[in-house]
Parts: sequence; structure tokens; C-alpha cells
Amino acid sequence: MLAGDVVLHKKPAPDIYLLAIERLAVPASTALVIEDSRNGLEAARDAGLRCVMTLNGYTAGDDTSEAALVVSSLGDPGGERTRVIANRSPARPGDFVSLGDLAAIVAAAA
Repeated sequence: MLAGDVVLHKKPAPDIYLLAIERLAVPASTALVIEDSRNGLEAARDAGLRCVMTLNGYTAGDDTSEAALVVSSLGDPGGERTRVIANRSPARPGDFVSLGDLAAIVAAAA
């Protein structure tokens, strides 16, 4: 598990994501980040990672133009439903964001 205290620079610097893909030994093109803030989106972008962004009352006005998918939440089958705010990906979430949706975003980046 990684947290901001294991890197020199915190988000929006990409350090935490660069460390994660290094430790996981995966190329950035096969990774996907789920973030809830502009700082997190910038960190993901600068690490070369695609990003799904969830918004909340604090981040609803943030610039999300670089996120592949922007949603109100990931949703919960039988519970809270996803509302798609922006979609720049092949994902087509319904009431919730599925693993298939996330896989489609990764595949499109490869």
C-alpha cells in the first residue's frame, strides 16, 4: 500500500503514481487511476496514466477535461446509480461502472 508520505512530492506531482507502476512492474498504458480531484487527475496525467474521475460537492467545478470518464460515482448494483457527466472513452456505464467499462478504457489507451 502506498500513501503520500512515501514520496517526496505530493499530488499534483506524479510521484505516487510513478512509484506505484514501478512497484507493480506494469507499463502506464495498462494502468487506470480512479480519482476524485483535479490534483489527482493532474498527477495521473503527468505519470502517463488514464483516469476515471468521480465528482463530489467539493470537486464538481474542477476541470475534468483530461479524464477519460467523469461520473457522479462508480455506482452500486442495487444502490446508488452512476450518472455520466463526461465520457471520452469507449466505456458505456449503465447504473454503475463495471469492470468491463474500465477494461474498455485501458484497451483504448493501448
